Amino acid sequence: MLRIAVLLFLIFSVTSSIVHGATGPAPEPADAPGDAVVASEPANGPTFSDTFSGKTLDPNKWFVDTGQAPGNIAGVNKGKLSAEHVDLSTGMLRLTLTQSVAGALATSVGAEIRSKELFGFGTYVWMARAASTAATPTAPGSAASGSVTDVFNFINDSESEIDFEYQGQTPSTLEMTNYSTVSRSQSTSTPVPNADSNFHEYKFVWGAARIDFYLDGNLVSTHTEHIPSAPAAVLINLWGTNSKSFGGIATDGVTRYLYVQSFAFTPAP
Repeated sequence: MLRIAVLLFLIFSVTSSIVHGATGPAPEPADAPGDAVVASEPANGPTFSDTFSGKTLDPNKWFVDTGQAPGNIAGVNKGKLSAEHVDLSTGMLRLTLTQSVAGALATSVGAEIRSKELFGFGTYVWMARAASTAATPTAPGSAASGSVTDVFNFINDSESEIDFEYQGQTPSTLEMTNYSTVSRSQSTSTPVPNADSNFHEYKFVWGAARIDFYLDGNLVSTHTEHIPSAPAAVLINLWGTNSKSFGGIATDGVTRYLYVQSFAFTPAP
């Protein structure tokens, strides 16, 4: 199973890449590609934030992970992460995924960034457009099978992990998952039409007894089971799959892009 393959990868290298991540009313999508939703923040304001507006990624805030990627399965999907697939040339963070298929083997090259700082209970907010074929933030584009968009936190083999996640073959379903260990988790999902063509605000509020998940300011799910407590790094990644289940079968020769306008963390009072 993909989850097993991912976990094996995590054990292999804690400094490389990470993974994962799923019911509530459907929110209204943004009006057009590139339309920004104003992020709502608690009154005390964020203590860590990035608008990704510089020419290069801030090395004081972020690692760029390389090496094997989640979804790497011998003989099925040769997955890796590349620093060359991370750029800010469009005025925001852009992660790129390429895939090529030869026989039964897909080669998937994605990207991941990870915060240098660890964060605990509080409010986490990303403004993002899920992976699509759009080479610029405002261009038309659509999702393609064989990819996973993930904005989340993670530490120590899922001792703490909380995800917002989209699979390429089901691009209108937002999955929300939290882990306190690899075998203890809760997942819910909500429909998000056109997530691959519009920017949305993805926010979770992590407390000791619950996690509230918000989309564009609307509460869409609350988790109260297996709530983690260990401070964790913040991650943003885009990686390839070649599976009939999670992520979907690889799409040969189609480049996909994940855009993130901003991230902010505000600690709990």
